[in-house]
Amino acid sequence: MSAQITATAATSRRRLRPRHLWIIPGLAIAIYANGLASENGLGLVPLLLFGILPKLPFFLGIGQPTVAGQLPPRAVMGWNVMHHPVTPTLLLGATLIGLLPLFWTVGGLAWLSHIVIDWGLGDGLRSPDGFRLPGIGRLIGVGGA
Repeated sequence: MSAQITATAATSRRRLRPRHLWIIPGLAIAIYANGLASENGLGLVPLLLFGILPKLPFFLGIGQPTVAGQLPPRAVMGWNVMHHPVTPTLLLGATLIGLLPLFWTVGGLAWLSHIVIDWGLGDGLRSPDGFRLPGIGRLIGVGGA
């Protein structure tokens, strides 16, 4: 009986959820950014730089005590700025009107891809105390802790 309960629990944790569908457009954006970088000889620099950059605020909180699933509070503001879709969208808008070169277009797409894939993985914006925002608030930054 115990083995059956354990197997059922393991199966329920592996279930696909509707949020996992966000991974598909996230990967599509990443593939498009990669193609754009390749066609224009930009290499991997903007893809890697802007694909990793949104995770850097996490390191601001190293050494600060937290519980499982909590981002250190001093890292929350930077995390939310780097994980809100408005920021890379504004960057992409600036490139579309010609204020910035193509390097920034590829970077903005890689950044947006990072955010969308995080949504699919269940991560996103954080409350002031560092916990994930519930439901739709996770995506757009509204709702309580």
